[in-house]
Amino acid sequence: MTPGSHRASLSVRVVTVVLSLLACGTFLEIGLRLLPVSEGFRALAVNDANPIYRYAPNRTAVWSKGWNFSITNRVRTNNLGFISEVDYDPTHATPLLAIVGDSYIEAAMVPSDHTAAALLRRDIGARGSVYSFGASGSALSQYLAYANYVKDVFRPEGLVVTVVGNDFDESLLRYKQVPGFHYFSQNGTAEMQLIRLDRDIPLWRDYVAASSLAMYVVANLEVAGLLDRSLTRVKSWFSADLKPSMYVGNTLEHAEPARIADSKTAVDAFLRQLPDRAGLPASNILLVVDAPRPELYEPVRRAAATRSYFGLMRAYVMDRAVEKGFEVVDMEREFLEDYSSSGRRFEHPDDHHWNSVGHEVFARAVRKSAVYKSVFGGARQEVGPK
Repeated sequence: MTPGSHRASLSVRVVTVVLSLLACGTFLEIGLRLLPVSEGFRALAVNDANPIYRYAPNRTAVWSKGWNFSITNRVRTNNLGFISEVDYDPTHATPLLAIVGDSYIEAAMVPSDHTAAALLRRDIGARGSVYSFGASGSALSQYLAYANYVKDVFRPEGLVVTVVGNDFDESLLRYKQVPGFHYFSQNGTAEMQLIRLDRDIPLWRDYVAASSLAMYVVANLEVAGLLDRSLTRVKSWFSADLKPSMYVGNTLEHAEPARIADSKTAVDAFLRQLPDRAGLPASNILLVVDAPRPELYEPVRRAAATRSYFGLMRAYVMDRAVEKGFEVVDMEREFLEDYSSSGRRFEHPDDHHWNSVGHEVFARAVRKSAVYKSVFGGARQEVGPK
């Protein structure tokens, strides 16, 4: 074979491979457009003009879980860019209860009429309003930012804040730095300062969002997390000291002394600042603390979970909050009471967030609280899906 013919043969092979890849990609793109691929919520830029993390308003998007779409849902962002079935009115004339949290309150995996906010709105009727403010990735520090925003825009009579397993250390800038969110930083001062990390919209986002294949890889396959887990697994093959990471409450189980000390500092700063940020006395603020799940369902595992990082931090935040005059609900007690009578589980088999049953029990717990009764003067009917 002459050099010229060899180069021509190589060029043909390269062109064939490229065309085959394009054909395969086109086929996958067309096929995935027929399936419920996650479409994303299109987070807005966070800066001086828009200082709080939220999404592009007035959109309806598909949310789905996993390679096989084990959970699918259609999710609406309202007039102000929060995930809600109702628009929010800053000029509301009736009493308002605000609920602040992370992905548990964002509740992308729960049908809109089965979320706790929707169930409570159904209970209250025309006597008042319940608005929820949450985004995946939020922590105690971000809850302060949301409380401040809610105070300035809506002036609620009561506030509910959910606290989950990864809310403590992830409130500190030294442990997590995701653009768009607020974090605690001492910056050489005695008191923890709330620091905002501004966020630009990535140049590539609209291109990725326009492709079902790209969104499937990024959102459904969660390729970034998959690569991290694979790297950790490979490292464990070569290191006898590296044990598989164990989680309780969606956060690392192991409780290093430094991690606990830093987390307690974050909790203390959060509780000190929350009343001023919310514009409410502590007695008008309800903290709802999640339970370790699925450890909840087995007595031996539940007892062991009390010694985990989340178990220790759960106890700390509840004790400190009660000392400072906040009302506190321990969801372990609420979940166990429901589980003992109904046998229902509170999360999907392949997702740690509350499912519809979890939201029902959460809504019931809020409804029984003194904060809820002080805002609305009691309840009209039992909270539950129709």
